[in-house]
Amino acid sequence: MALFDPNEWWSPEGWSRAPLRRARAPRCAVEINREVARRWLAGAAFCLCFACLAPPALIPAAFAGLMGLAGLASVGLALLRREHPLEPAHLTAWDEAALFFAVSLGLGLIL
Repeated sequence: MALFDPNEWWSPEGWSRAPLRRARAPRCAVEINREVARRWLAGAAFCLCFACLAPPALIPAAFAGLMGLAGLASVGLALLRREHPLEPAHLTAWDEAALFFAVSLGLGLIL
């Protein structure tokens, strides 16, 4: 048992006792992949919106930097969720972070 587990914040027992595990139905890989894809698209859209606040000549550089920061946020999410980086069945937050970093690096190399 981990002392700090964000998945169990609101358990009736609190953190002082052993948390109660609720039985959840396992989600299928397609549903998880859709969730990761939507989260990545939303993150990329937010990065593009905030990059548009920069001067026109700096929009690609700002977008690349914001995509790198979004990749770091995805790494933090993957660490909090304790996801395995090489999950073969479905996409994870690690894959999302890798895509953010790939777009950021690609834009950086083009510029």
